[in-house]
Amino acid sequence: MLALVPATAQLIVDCTIGGGGHAEAILSKLDSEVSLIGFDRDVDALATAKERLANYGSRVVLIHDSYANLDRHLGVAGMGNVDFVLLDLGLSSLQLESSNRGFAFQKPEDPLDLRFDRTSGEPLRVKLAEGTSTDELKKILREYGEVDNAGRIATAIAAAAREERLQTVADLRETVTPCFRGGKRNQFLAQIWQALRIWVNDELHQLEIGLAKVVECLRPDGVMVVISFHSLEDRMVKEFFRLQENPCTCPRDFPQCVCGRKPVLGRITRKAIKATENEIETNPRARSARLRAARKLAVC
Repeated sequence: MLALVPATAQLIVDCTIGGGGHAEAILSKLDSEVSLIGFDRDVDALATAKERLANYGSRVVLIHDSYANLDRHLGVAGMGNVDFVLLDLGLSSLQLESSNRGFAFQKPEDPLDLRFDRTSGEPLRVKLAEGTSTDELKKILREYGEVDNAGRIATAIAAAAREERLQTVADLRETVTPCFRGGKRNQFLAQIWQALRIWVNDELHQLEIGLAKVVECLRPDGVMVVISFHSLEDRMVKEFFRLQENPCTCPRDFPQCVCGRKPVLGRITRKAIKATENEIETNPRARSARLRAARKLAVC
């Protein structure tokens, strides 16, 4: 990822700064004139990043908001002038290990919250108790988690929610475990947790909006890198890059383009880059990581 950061970069945007690990690596690579703006919906992550990046002083600006709103914060001066943008999607290790929000299904006493931003929206236990239908839950499990046996699981969750039996991680585990039909139990639970977390945080909609905003904020020759951790996100990024590279809507049999749509991005990576065995050994979560990168073109 660091090799994709332009050596002459002056303005960096980390759309999901988390604990600041990527930001620190980028800043340490570039000269002292570089500024970095970091976004995150998680105030705990921002606090960690602030401490980690304290030595960089005013060069770092941290913003508590979704990257889907980055245009509101960059303003006229920033939009169109960013050299490098990183989106590292999904959960951070910090959230899994110590958030006390139910992100890890291995922590039975954690409350069923699953929000990145605890200052807005409703925790999972509340959303479920408000009467989410079985059909909606079935759709969420299938589309966001690619969960088998989604109908039976949705029925069990909806029934438990009506009886207000879903307060903790243990409650949800006990509710869905009878629906397990074999295979890898941890994968079964991970898919359910993923689907519900994506729903609670509206993650795919945020990504759809955010990708377009990122392209707007880049200067010509600016680079955007997206690291995703599940197939839904990766497919969205892949398709977005493809359409930005070839936006023409003319029928294939037209001798020349008449729609007038020009390419906006050029893909740097034709296929997703996966972690090496050494990287996976150091960080097992990297096993599912997929990196895609593109460069903004000078549009005439």
